[in-house]
Amino acid sequence: MNITQENVDALNAVLKVEVTEDDYADQVNQFLKKQQKSASMQGFRPGKVPFGLIKKMYGVNAKVEEIEKLINDSIFKFIENEKLDVLGQPLPKEVDETIDWNTQKEFVFEYDLGLSPAIDVKLKASKKFISYDIQPDDNLIDKYVEEITSRYGTVGTGDVVEAKDIVVADIAELEDGEVKNGGLAKLANVSVERATDDFKKKIIGLKPDAELKIDVSEIYREVSEVATLMGVDESAVQSAGKEFQFKVVSISRMVPSEINQELFDKVYGKETVSSVEEFRQKLADEAKGMLDSQGKNKLRNDIVEYLLDSVKFDLPDSFLKKFIHATSKEPVTIEQIEADYAQHSSTFRWQLIENKLISDHNIKVEESEVVEKAKEMIVANFKQFGQEVPAEELENYAKTVLAKQEERQKMYNELYSDKILDLVSEKCKLESKEVTYDEFVKLAAKK
Repeated sequence: MNITQENVDALNAVLKVEVTEDDYADQVNQFLKKQQKSASMQGFRPGKVPFGLIKKMYGVNAKVEEIEKLINDSIFKFIENEKLDVLGQPLPKEVDETIDWNTQKEFVFEYDLGLSPAIDVKLKASKKFISYDIQPDDNLIDKYVEEITSRYGTVGTGDVVEAKDIVVADIAELEDGEVKNGGLAKLANVSVERATDDFKKKIIGLKPDAELKIDVSEIYREVSEVATLMGVDESAVQSAGKEFQFKVVSISRMVPSEINQELFDKVYGKETVSSVEEFRQKLADEAKGMLDSQGKNKLRNDIVEYLLDSVKFDLPDSFLKKFIHATSKEPVTIEQIEADYAQHSSTFRWQLIENKLISDHNIKVEESEVVEKAKEMIVANFKQFGQEVPAEELENYAKTVLAKQEERQKMYNELYSDKILDLVSEKCKLESKEVTYDEFVKLAAKK
């Protein structure tokens, strides 16, 4: 096999791969002999099917498979040996000639290659970033108290429909003003909070036994939600008539829990909190953890935005568009890729900048750090539900999470991201600024 590289320009190259019969013949024969040993065919004893017959049956497929495998391995080794810094993966060029896999013995394949640009990332000591120290104010704690009292509240009834109620309604399809025989009908629980604005205006203020005529599709924004409400397929909703009877049967309302010792014990465990002041302080402490995370994300986003803007380099855009089209998990058109390419380009650019920082500053993530990160995530998830993770079980939980490759990679990425944040914070100026949550929301919205 012979592989040659032809550079089109600084960012694009073509790999020419020449394959001869000597390159793949042995592997194909080994595959066919393996098939022969296990082949079972009428008229022959198991494993005694003639090799010529096996070759006739499986030869072409084996040839294609072994050549593809050989090419993939050889290209990977070529890129590694030549120390090529590539973007994405090699893409086969489209050719006009049709390959005759039955008779052809020698092949030439060409692959487009996107090359990484040379970049220089300078972290200037004069550059200033602001790290926001977000303080939970009374308004935020009040919201937390409202959420918790609602969560631990009890279901009661209402006399008049309000914005957060669940309305138990008798909904029936009409035909000529009468309930349609065989039409859609359901005693359903309608969430006023999730309803469309137009539908809210119609039902807020209604009392039990009130009736009105509606189009069932206007209750929620999505057809799928309406279908779930009515217990039918989406097609049934779409083909139904436009006039339905909507009768309020009853009104369910969540009555907030009282703020007392019983609530404190339910949320935090017996006798952990014993006063309203301690309860609010506990909520403030929990909120601070969440707010610190938001402040950190804002700093990270500011750093990413600055580096994307200040580190100048070109990308092999045409190649990357073809790469996105070829590797997208969901079908995507060239027009969609063009429309979204600015976002794709930023992603590629940041990956290159991030990799350059990792390489230049010898940033590493150890396995022990990943395990610790998994444990922190598990503890935090349990805390959301007011639970503690037994120490003897934490290790097993972490192993289970990290056994999923996607989760493991996500943790590695987050740790590398954190270390880059630390690096930039160390090399550049970092000014801490205390703000309230409301002030931070306004700051974050300014873009």
